[in-house]
Amino acid sequence: MEQKDGVTRIVARFAAGLRYEDIPREVIEKTKECILDQIGVEMIGSTLEWNNIAYRYVLGMGGRAESTIVNYGTKAPALDTAFVNATFGQGCELDDVGFGSGGHPSAATVPVALALCETRPVSGKEIIASVVAGWDVMYRMLFAVRPSANRRGFHSHGIAGPFGAVVAAARLLQLSAEETVNAFGIACSHAAGSTEYDLTGGEVKRIHAGLAARAGIQSALLAKLGLTGPPTIIEGKRGFCSVFADQYNTAVITENLGTDFKIMNVWFKVFPCVSTVQSVIDALKRFIEEHHVRTEQIDEIQVGLSETAAMHGGAIYEPKDVASAQFSLPFSVALRFLKKDNDLSLYMDQNLWNDPTLLALAKKVKTYANPEAKGDKSYSARVEIKLVDRRVFHTDQDFPRGCPLNPITRDEIQIKFQKLAGRVLTTSRIAEIIETVDQLEKLDDVSKLVPLLVKQ
Repeated sequence: MEQKDGVTRIVARFAAGLRYEDIPREVIEKTKECILDQIGVEMIGSTLEWNNIAYRYVLGMGGRAESTIVNYGTKAPALDTAFVNATFGQGCELDDVGFGSGGHPSAATVPVALALCETRPVSGKEIIASVVAGWDVMYRMLFAVRPSANRRGFHSHGIAGPFGAVVAAARLLQLSAEETVNAFGIACSHAAGSTEYDLTGGEVKRIHAGLAARAGIQSALLAKLGLTGPPTIIEGKRGFCSVFADQYNTAVITENLGTDFKIMNVWFKVFPCVSTVQSVIDALKRFIEEHHVRTEQIDEIQVGLSETAAMHGGAIYEPKDVASAQFSLPFSVALRFLKKDNDLSLYMDQNLWNDPTLLALAKKVKTYANPEAKGDKSYSARVEIKLVDRRVFHTDQDFPRGCPLNPITRDEIQIKFQKLAGRVLTTSRIAEIIETVDQLEKLDDVSKLVPLLVKQ
């Protein structure tokens, strides 16, 4: 009797076999939005000091001049270029998220695809298909282990990013389905990442995307040379699901595979902070516009979030670095009240980390796990503001701006891109990139896009 294929082989066959012609038009258009958004985040990310540690590291390593590091134009080995560009792309908390799964699939796939397109001729259609496939696999694997993996302290992107990256790499390096199975097995040996940073700080989280991107290319290259990996690495007794989660559901990984494209679940971030805080800021933004409450009138702010969200943003009250500021719900709440904004520059302002007025307000923020925040409402926020005169206000947000259930428009995505890329590029260059990505499927050679990503 012929043995039925397991999850790993089914997914590898999908990853290797997906054709551009199999992808619906709306998925193609959404993918181009993801690529543009990721490039924009890489641009602003390239200007930030904590991300430039990765760039300086690669400069010191030397090596073959294969692929281009954005903004700077420096050529480095494809592995190193993907490491740096992905670090830029996930290094300021403005990159997209898998709504419902977590992780940052565009930061796992786009830097890999653009690094490899300079090592061999790659068409725009190939790039689009590689991003779609990588997005799908990464999203599904994270969805299978959520929220159990989060409870155990694993970073979603850290554990699944190598799989999104290896799919993109395997496709562009033309691996067979069997070689892709092996590449998955190798990629899992790279899967790692603790979320201790969202309890006590530390900028190491910035390179989790870079490590995943490097891992994806390296795993694909090793598999192409003949290195083998476990053919049950996803579903096996000691595979991805059972190692990273106490409870998991492998069925969701293959359900409607090839017809239900998960990139349609992209969540484009509006604010430069952890995704679990976004709905809270949305709710407070509306409250502040409707009411004129002074901060000294506030007695307490109760915030109800999903269990995962409460764990991933509610612990830090006194930031010690930019990362801990961006992962602090109390700090973000205080910024919204006192500064009426949550711009990246505010999170970077070290004076605000020690501002007594801001910290005093932050300490009035109490977070709790809301049992109703689940399913589509996993990123919802229930906010209760109690004043010293005993008045109580409620302002809730079911779906954060930018998610599929509360989407932003393509025009808004382009405006965000213009703002982010404007830190590096001229207005005319920005317009040229937007036009090129919008027509990406018509490019015979995507390496023509890469020079546009370098400062003139």
